[in-house]
Amino acid sequence: MGGLDQLARACREELFSYYLYTTLARLVGRRGRFREVLLRAAADELRHYRVLRKVTGGCGSPWLRLRAYLYTVLYLVFGLTFTMKLVESMEGAAVAVYREVARARPDLAEELEALATDEVRHEAELVEGIDEGRVRYLSSIALGVSDALVELTGVYTGSLGAFASTVSAGLAGLLAGVAASVSMAVAAYTQAKHERGRSPALSAAYTGAAYSAVTVLLALPYLTLGSMVVAYAAMLLVAFAVATYMAAYSAVLGSRRFLRELAETAGLIIGVSLALYLLGSALGRLLGVEHLG
Repeated sequence: MGGLDQLARACREELFSYYLYTTLARLVGRRGRFREVLLRAAADELRHYRVLRKVTGGCGSPWLRLRAYLYTVLYLVFGLTFTMKLVESMEGAAVAVYREVARARPDLAEELEALATDEVRHEAELVEGIDEGRVRYLSSIALGVSDALVELTGVYTGSLGAFASTVSAGLAGLLAGVAASVSMAVAAYTQAKHERGRSPALSAAYTGAAYSAVTVLLALPYLTLGSMVVAYAAMLLVAFAVATYMAAYSAVLGSRRFLRELAETAGLIIGVSLALYLLGSALGRLLGVEHLG
């Protein structure tokens, strides 16, 4: 088929990229310079689509616009850098396709090379135009989140049977989390003072905010549900949801393996929770403590 199947797929991807970039340009309206980068890329992608449509004889799909909207959900949930990292991989794949087909179709080589050059420029401009604080301080956020997940799930597990009221357990977890978030923020501030290119105040703020956010999320089931067992199960579900979110974020931005990232965090949560549950049970029997309130 002289690479027509590959070009038809590439044609659909160009139209999808046009929809995606125009949608993102509306969402990032405050980022003036980056909005212009997205609009220029969108115009190029539409031009690419029209070129490839002539070559392939048509390549539209009714699902492309919906797929673009789904990517905007990723933008709202994970942020601009995460979304652009995924888009970057698509741009790289398009370059490989165009150059492969160009070798098989010398009659299209000039046009396809021009498209490939545009894609390489898009890839560079889209990544260079991003400047999200939460990405530059991802290590601080990850520190706060992972520490809160491991410590607080351990606290809630270790105190099973110690509280008669879910509200009492939730308040105890909140107090422990607030105290730990301040401690973690101070530690992050001190560490960042000895690192070049990092603001100690921002490192402390991101670490403390991440820890505090997880603290509130894990306490919510206890503050809103009446059953201790149901609240504990809901807390674990929230913990694993947060762990999954951070694993996906770190995997895409850091080019790591998602399942390995998730398995490491989940293993720590389960291991520490089990150890503290056994410790809490042993201390409860030793001291004769049944319920604290």
